[in-house]
Amino acid sequence: MNRPVLELTDVVREYPGSPPVRALARVSLTVTAGEWVAIAGPSGSGKSTLLNLMGALDRPTSGTVRIDGHDVGELSDERLSGLRGHALGFVFQSFHLLRHLSAVDNVAVGLTYRGVGRAQRRARAVHVLERVGLGHRLDHRPSQLSGGESQRVAIARALVGDPALVLADEPTGNLDTRTGADILGLFADLHAEGATIVLITHDEEVAAAAPRRVHVRDGRLSGVAA
Repeated sequence: MNRPVLELTDVVREYPGSPPVRALARVSLTVTAGEWVAIAGPSGSGKSTLLNLMGALDRPTSGTVRIDGHDVGELSDERLSGLRGHALGFVFQSFHLLRHLSAVDNVAVGLTYRGVGRAQRRARAVHVLERVGLGHRLDHRPSQLSGGESQRVAIARALVGDPALVLADEPTGNLDTRTGADILGLFADLHAEGATIVLITHDEEVAAAAPRRVHVRDGRLSGVAA
């Protein structure tokens, strides 16, 4: 059996209030190396809270979150930041590319704080851009790229550090249907190559592309078993 990359055990997340607002209620989920899991749910279901916990951007009120074997609750803020930088790759709906940088520099910047030399950063960025089908767009800036190409750059940026887990938050949300299907095809290719992916979406058709689907509603998960 492949090793667990993400483990949530009896996770509760509450926000202050009178009474406290419970966004997640005793959530348990395990994602193993090489899996592609879609987590689907409507607005207000707890998806964003779940994403923040899986991305080491927040800590649970109770329960345990382990990312690549590390208990998030036991890490200092500095070590938590290091965990995000080394173990996780993020893909967002709005791409979050730096407009003044070329595609290759947008990808290479993800390695800046890892002690990787400039030449090696560029070489790795070129390699991963070629991997996502953008070898011909290396020196183009975001304004010169289509939405689908911009998302491919964002995916390349998430992959360049060889993370244990890629978290994709509504990665097709700003794309037309055909381009969105192309991006899902790219995720399928990356999964076939061994990438571990968790995709968050409100769209059941997008979720259906993943081999394993989990649903979240009112802070609870269903369909958790592999």
